Amino acid sequence: REQQFFSKDFRDGEKLIFIFGSSHVGQLNSTLINEKISQEFSEFLVFNLSYDGDTPSERIQSIDEIIRLNPKLVIYGVSYRDFQDITIEKQPLPDPKQLFSDFLTNNLNDKKINPKLITLENIRKSFSIGKVSVKSELNHTPFYNYFPNLMKISDDDELKKQKLDDIYHLQNPINVNVNTDEKQIGNFNLIIKKLQENNIDVIIFTTPLHQHAIEQIPLETKANFLKILDKIKNANEIKIYDLSHKFVNNEIWSNIDHIAFNHKSKIYSEEIVKIILDEIKK
Repeated sequence: REQQFFSKDFRDGEKLIFIFGSSHVGQLNSTLINEKISQEFSEFLVFNLSYDGDTPSERIQSIDEIIRLNPKLVIYGVSYRDFQDITIEKQPLPDPKQLFSDFLTNNLNDKKINPKLITLENIRKSFSIGKVSVKSELNHTPFYNYFPNLMKISDDDELKKQKLDDIYHLQNPINVNVNTDEKQIGNFNLIIKKLQENNIDVIIFTTPLHQHAIEQIPLETKANFLKILDKIKNANEIKIYDLSHKFVNNEIWSNIDHIAFNHKSKIYSEEIVKIILDEIKK
């Protein structure tokens, strides 16, 4: 898919806007964003180039291909995970131990248990975490797969049960004294530098979190994250929009750190539209 997109021929006069990020950004409705922008500025085309599990160290590998397409603007969504060295190996197949744990956790208290249904459901969920599930693509989101489990809006009782520990390793808060040669931050700054050197405007936004997620993040981690963003902002003279608390209590969440890809969740995409329009009009 990457080769197909990067070899694409765009018409003269078309101005490209690219959105970077991981699954938190991939959940945006790029079709809606593109339509809203093109209604006011018909020469602009918006593409969400998010990858599931993307990091600056992954993104930098395609930055030269991005630059060759000469976008006018790049908008980059980041959160806590982007600046941490997450070293957990991805399971190539569902972990039987985890499946059994999920079975016990989710179903021991059920009055009626259908073992076959439960087993199939847990297998489906496990495959959806990776890239084995059936994918659903949008024309303006060429690299991201939309999985059914991230399209559903969860109720508050379900969200309260969820934990961030295994996602962000919050028992090891982000290091305050991080240097610019540290892997993720160094690559993030290099991405910005390369884009700016090629006269490509860059703006950053912090991706939204649910209130139940924010409450689980240690104060030290929050402070460290803000310091990292402040360093990046000052080093690159770049604008940062803080959306981390923007939708904390809205009923639009699939889980506590992913807004659902759902027609009821368009408020997230509309906020990105506002940011892009502000940048175009400045």
